[in-house]
Amino acid sequence: MRLLDFLNLSEGGYISPKDAADLNRELATKSLSDIAPDHRQNVLDYLLKAMEFDSVDHNIRGNINTLISDLQEAILA
Repeated sequence: MRLLDFLNLSEGGYISPKDAADLNRELATKSLSDIAPDHRQNVLDYLLKAMEFDSVDHNIRGNINTLISDLQEAILA
């Protein structure tokens, strides 16, 4: 699953484990500027849940944590 596919999911849409892994890998390459302000809360909510459920590969956790921090700062600003 690509970020665009995720953003186009209807509320309550299903994400398979493979889709989540693909999405996580893509998000690990993104920066705050790659995510439109209107979508930042949705992406942040997803990432926080993904980390909570330990579904993010350990080798990309650093990048995901950076993106989470950047999203949180931007949303709170």
